[in-house]
Order: sequence, then structure tokens, then C-alpha cells
Amino acid sequence: MSAPTNHWKLGAFVAGSVLLGLGAAAVLAAQSMQLVTVGYTSYLDEAVTGLDVGSPVSYRGVKIGHVSAIDVAPDRRHVEVAYTLGVEVLQRLGLAGTSRGEKTQITVPPDLRVQLASSGLGGGKYLQLDFFATAPPPLALPFPVPANTIPATPSTMKNLEDAVVRAVDQLPGMAQDLAGVATRLDVILEDVNRRGLPGRAEATLDGANHLIASLEGKLRQLPVAELSRSAVATMERLDKLLERLDGNDGLLASARRSSDALGDVAGPRLAANIDQTGRDLREAAVAVRQLAEALQRDPDMLLKGRAKVQP
Repeated sequence: MSAPTNHWKLGAFVAGSVLLGLGAAAVLAAQSMQLVTVGYTSYLDEAVTGLDVGSPVSYRGVKIGHVSAIDVAPDRRHVEVAYTLGVEVLQRLGLAGTSRGEKTQITVPPDLRVQLASSGLGGGKYLQLDFFATAPPPLALPFPVPANTIPATPSTMKNLEDAVVRAVDQLPGMAQDLAGVATRLDVILEDVNRRGLPGRAEATLDGANHLIASLEGKLRQLPVAELSRSAVATMERLDKLLERLDGNDGLLASARRSSDALGDVAGPRLAANIDQTGRDLREAAVAVRQLAEALQRDPDMLLKGRAKVQP
């Protein structure tokens, strides 16, 4: 025979389970009632496909609220997105300006924006609250906005789409510019061919080549040895001339003695002029001697020119 069922133990277990569930529900409700939030609104100038009520609102990856409503703005261009932010989280992040429960006002710096973001390639959409240093100033909307409004900035996909659209719009103008450049090139090439510039340039190059070849032949035919011997002979004659000019019994010394004698007779002015003339003659003699020494070191200098001084 089977043992009799203990009905009172079964009833006590069911009653305890119900009471435990009611207690947990009450605790969760109390915690949710203690969570103070503040509502804010942003207006996005783009499609919000994938963003739903209950989607998270994050600040640099930290969840601070959730989307509470999505609707079309009065201008039928923007999308009005309402969301709630936790006051405790705002205070922890240092964004809460005044803390008076639901009247808490968030501190909105000039570069604080709301942006539509995606959780990966195939993930859902959410709102991102962050600072954008390069964000333009918010545009004035054509309808009144509530006090708790945070400006929005276009999402990354929106910026990419706008860039692609601008590039596509510029393609016809770029094609016209390229066609104009090609037309001008055709005109220039036609004018070059009509004037025969390629043939003339080729003839000029041929003439230059012939001239260079002729100059090389003339240089090979120069009697370099005879010119060197002539330069040496000229140098020797210059040396003898310098010996006659310089020295105690030379022409310069005689001229100085004559100028001294004339100075005694004619006066200091004439003597000074004659003395200056003597100095000029001496400088000329020195220059001639330097030329002779240079020719002696390099007899071919008259043909090759003066050598370049090495740095």
C-alpha cells in the first residue's frame, strides 16, 4: 500500500514560494522607484533605422540611460528622439549641474553632442553622448525646442554618405574640365604640327651636333706644341724686360732719381706727380712679372684659360 500524501507540507511549500516571489517583486519595484532619471530630447537630421524604444544611451561606452520615445519632428525633416538619463550616473560622471531629483539639469558644454551609433556591422543602433572638438555649432531649428535639449551631430555613416553624394555631384563638372583640357591639348598639338616645330627642332639639334664636331676637329688641329714654345719665348722676353725695368740701375730707379732731381728744381707738386707715375710703373712691372711667372708655370694657359681655384 502507498504512503498517504502529506498535503499540509505541499501547501506550505506553495505558499512560501508565492510569498518569496511577491517579496522579490516588491524589492525590485522599490529599487526602480528610487532610480531618479531626467528626460532629454535631441533632433537628428538623418534616418534612425534600427533605433528602438529602450535602446541604450551611452557616454563613451558607459550606459547612462535609454531611449523613451521616437517621433517625427514638427518640420517633418528631423527625427525627435526622447531619452532618459540616470541622475546618479550623471553625478558620477560630473555632468549633473544641479541635483534636484527629476529637475536635475545636465551640464551641456559647447562641444557636447548626441550621435547615432551602431553596435558593430550587424548590431543595433544606440545613442552616443560624447565630446566632438570639431563639431560645428548647432543650427537653429525652425520650431521651438524644449529646455532639456542636447544638440545632435551627424553619424559617421551620414558623413560618409554626404561625402559620396558630393563626390558624385562633382563628377560631371570634372568630366567637363577634362574634356576642355583634352580639347586644348589637341589644339596645341595641331598648332605644333602645322608650324613644323618637331622638324625644326630636329634640324637645330643636328646643326648643334655638327658644330660641336667641327669645334672638336679644329681643337685637334691646333699646334699646341708650337703655341707652348711661343709662350715660353714670350715669357723669356718679358723676363728680360722686367730686368731692365727693375733693379738699382733699371728704368724705374732712373725715373725715380730723375723725379727727385726734378722735384728739387720744379717744386713739390711736379715731384709728387712724377713719383705717382713711378709707382704706377712699378705696379705695372709687378703685374707683368706675375703674368710671366704664371706663363712659366702653365705655358698653355693662353689656350686653356685660367684654371679654377680648388675650394
